[in-house]
Amino acid sequence: MQDLEKHHEALSELEQNLKIYKESIREIAEEIVQAEVSKYPIFVASRETVSLGKMVIDKEELALEWSIFASTLEEFVRRKIIPQEKLNAFRSAWKSYETHCCIFALIDDTATFIYVPYD
Repeated sequence: MQDLEKHHEALSELEQNLKIYKESIREIAEEIVQAEVSKYPIFVASRETVSLGKMVIDKEELALEWSIFASTLEEFVRRKIIPQEKLNAFRSAWKSYETHCCIFALIDDTATFIYVPYD
């Protein structure tokens, strides 16, 4: 039960941070798609520095809890985070980058995809 509470607290904290980051994330997602890097931008949210994607928002600079790294579906497949056989299911669940940001949240020893609306 305590782990579940910590998980919910972390998601709540991330949600608060995302309110500050959302417009920047939207702009980066648009850049990724318009530059034809990927049709599927994914943002990794982590309290620690990770080697997935490129850091685009540094928590230290903003005195917040979460850093954001820009990545793509293609990188997730290449690194086998999303197995090839799950690719169609992922694309089916995908929400438009124009209305939602796809967040891969790394919370302690778990990871989960969440879609956060921009509005």
